[in-house]
Amino acid sequence: MELWTVPQSVGKCSQLQPVCMAREIRIGGLGPLSAPGVAWAGVDLQNGMTLAVQHLNGAGGILGQPVTLLFEDTCGRTGAGIAAIEKLSEQVDALAGEYHSFVANAFLDRVQRSGVPFVCASCTLDAITERRVSCVFRLAPPQSYGWRIYADFLAGEGFQHVIALQEENQYWNAGSRIIELRLQELGVRFTRLSVPPGSADPRRWIEQLEALARKKSGPDILLLLIGDADPLRSMIEECRSHGFVPPKCFLGDPAGRAGFPEWWRTVRTKSTQIPFLSYSRWDGLTPIGKRAVREFEKQVGRQPTFVALEGYDSVLSLGRAFVEAGSTDPARACDALRGIRFEATRGTIRFSTEPAGVVHQQWKWPPVCVAVYHQVPRQFGEADILWDSQLGAVSGATSLRIRCNTSSAGD
Repeated sequence: MELWTVPQSVGKCSQLQPVCMAREIRIGGLGPLSAPGVAWAGVDLQNGMTLAVQHLNGAGGILGQPVTLLFEDTCGRTGAGIAAIEKLSEQVDALAGEYHSFVANAFLDRVQRSGVPFVCASCTLDAITERRVSCVFRLAPPQSYGWRIYADFLAGEGFQHVIALQEENQYWNAGSRIIELRLQELGVRFTRLSVPPGSADPRRWIEQLEALARKKSGPDILLLLIGDADPLRSMIEECRSHGFVPPKCFLGDPAGRAGFPEWWRTVRTKSTQIPFLSYSRWDGLTPIGKRAVREFEKQVGRQPTFVALEGYDSVLSLGRAFVEAGSTDPARACDALRGIRFEATRGTIRFSTEPAGVVHQQWKWPPVCVAVYHQVPRQFGEADILWDSQLGAVSGATSLRIRCNTSSAGD
């Protein structure tokens, strides 16, 4: 069996460290643990998977066999992701994870050739399920579903002019287009200020924002569709110094990164009131989820983000499929995944398939909501839910704009 040591530090992230003694059933984990990838998200994925393996082994393993997690660093690079798949696919019975959509989309052909079941934990790009790969299953909602809900929130909050500060790449382009189309339907003005990758200049963006403000058509929320930490940090600082702060102008993060404690340390801002997409509701955790949260907090020293719970659920899904199949045979495991229905940390998982589109071996739907931190410290259990995919505006929640207009919060 695998034994687990006490948490150790990985940069600014705590990580559970496996000590492998023997193996029978192997699950290959994938995620960014180093730059230029979002390492703290990869560490959360790994920690969630590690905890799930620990719980499975504590309950006797899978099919009476111990489980081992082999986790590879994809570095936020397509080449590293492909190399990780080629390394793992010959060693493991199943694959799980990844955080960066463009990395997962790049290695799906290798996954298909291997035939090994892959449970995609956190990647949302529509293309991942639109390709309808027979051995690929997804827990995270497609971008066209989650980002449309974020647009509903923007309209519901009464924002009149939404501006996307966007670096051009496959993920950001798709996301801003989804929000633009939905806001057009809802009668909300949308402007995209985009630049090629690596050329984001916050000062140029500020000049354009101030020009719009002089014409009385300035933004009341800026969407931070910027991947690299340096321009993102500089952009937030420039917004603050030029008065683009609540209640005049909010910042928004539909990618959900503001849900991570490490994001706040990275951008070095004291600002709050930054609404972000989340694929978990703290008040909607199942008994399994509550147990996972307690154990995660005990071992890692903080509450898990929704990405950690996605990692946990991806391993749980594979374990359940192996049990249903009575085997780790790839074809039988994939057949079992298509038919499983079981309770995980955030609800009952069942993979649905529709004749066309993005719902192909897709959990339809995980919890999707818009949350915000009104004050520090920032841990996920302390976030307020503003908007819910099923309910719309959450009953009893104070409007983001009303709250900020009646307080000094926001900077």
